[in-house]
Amino acid sequence: MSTDTAVSEARTALVALVWNYGSAIVATVIQLCYTAYTARVVLPQSFGAFAAAAAALTVLGYVAGAGLATYLMRAEQLTRQTVRTAYRVSLLSGLLCCAVSQAVAPLAATVWGLPEVRPIVQLYGLYFLAQPASLVAVAALRRMDRARFCSVTETGAQFVGMAVGAVLLELGWSPYGLVISQVVTPTVTLMVAAVRLARLPLVDGPLVPARDMLRISGAFAGYGMIQMTAADVSLWAVTRFLGPAAAGQFSRATLAVSLPVSVLCQSLRKAVMPSLARINGEGRSLATVLPDVLSAASAVAFIAFGILAGVGPAALELLLGPGWGPAGALMPVLALGAPFVLLCQVSYAADEIRKAMGSLLRTQLLVLVATVVLVVSSVTAGQSMAFVAVAASVAAGLGHVEQLVRWHRAGVCSLSALVRPYLVHAGVGAALCVSGYLAADYGRGPLSQVVHGLLGMLPVGLVCVVLRRRLPLYSAAVSRGLAA
Repeated sequence: MSTDTAVSEARTALVALVWNYGSAIVATVIQLCYTAYTARVVLPQSFGAFAAAAAALTVLGYVAGAGLATYLMRAEQLTRQTVRTAYRVSLLSGLLCCAVSQAVAPLAATVWGLPEVRPIVQLYGLYFLAQPASLVAVAALRRMDRARFCSVTETGAQFVGMAVGAVLLELGWSPYGLVISQVVTPTVTLMVAAVRLARLPLVDGPLVPARDMLRISGAFAGYGMIQMTAADVSLWAVTRFLGPAAAGQFSRATLAVSLPVSVLCQSLRKAVMPSLARINGEGRSLATVLPDVLSAASAVAFIAFGILAGVGPAALELLLGPGWGPAGALMPVLALGAPFVLLCQVSYAADEIRKAMGSLLRTQLLVLVATVVLVVSSVTAGQSMAFVAVAASVAAGLGHVEQLVRWHRAGVCSLSALVRPYLVHAGVGAALCVSGYLAADYGRGPLSQVVHGLLGMLPVGLVCVVLRRRLPLYSAAVSRGLAA
């Protein structure tokens, strides 16, 4: 790969990443405001029922999406016929999953042990009428390097959905306003993205039968179902063994951590997958870029969640108000385990691009089995929610170790190239966590604690700026022509 090509690919990915993270910051602010409002009008028991209903439909969400977004993002060439087939498949799968959600609502209420879950699941089923097609439209636009448009569209749709939900909650529709918010967001996204995609030129190609597309995209959907099933095991165990109130506390804390995990992970994946697909399609080895991608991911993961672990308890208390103390106490535990979850999920992209389906399946099954064993062992032994959170993080860590060892043996990514970046970035994250946590103790009240914690992290940030040339992330940026 020539130097000019490498720099061009790196800059394309960087521009996409900047837009992704820029919109993610705005979306996070919107989400935080919405969360602060809903925490004050939706009781923990009601939010626990909503979270249980959402978790019950997670698998259907992946069936509805049919793995089409990943299929389009990793396409070596995007044609008009490919997009048309993806639309048809998404509309059919969405209708099917909407019908199934109505039928399984009574079963979901029985499994979770919460009768109030039934009407929530039935209402949530309307989400599938627009969600799969919206994923297709956005994925196609991102594959065509329209990251700016997609970022703005998704953020705007999220704002509209939450605004509608807030109005309905104010009118007394609790917790149904939370559900309708989820339905409105993909509907708005589809309306805007589909119009934009229809106006862009696409090259013609051979006919793409739905059967052939589903053979590949269905595999991605299956992997996604395994991944989300592993993520839902913790909530299911807490709900079933500790009750709906504990589930409400646990779901609030996990949401506060899983939201940035999802945002950071998806932003990285969406930024690098088009470039990785082009590199793989041209027959070039991912070994030339994968270490830098994982180094950047480790910096984002350890630094972001080191900050969250340091000020998370006070920040969640400030955000949610009184009555959510157990959720705040879980924040450091969840945040310290989040980097392993993010790194494992980002790394799935490499196996998806390489079409290493068997290896991807083995990794996800390892994470699922480890999660089930560790989480169920924790709750049946009478342990606290913190042990459940630790168990889930350990399982993700085991999955990422398996990925790295396998890639090292296959020559895809050398372990020695990642040891220093991981250790250095983990050290920075730990320093931010400790300095923020200690400084937060000097504050009086949650707002003061957050401010003191952030100020306490400033010396660590200044040291990083002074010693930036020793940081692996900065070195990788220099080598790619993105920094001087």
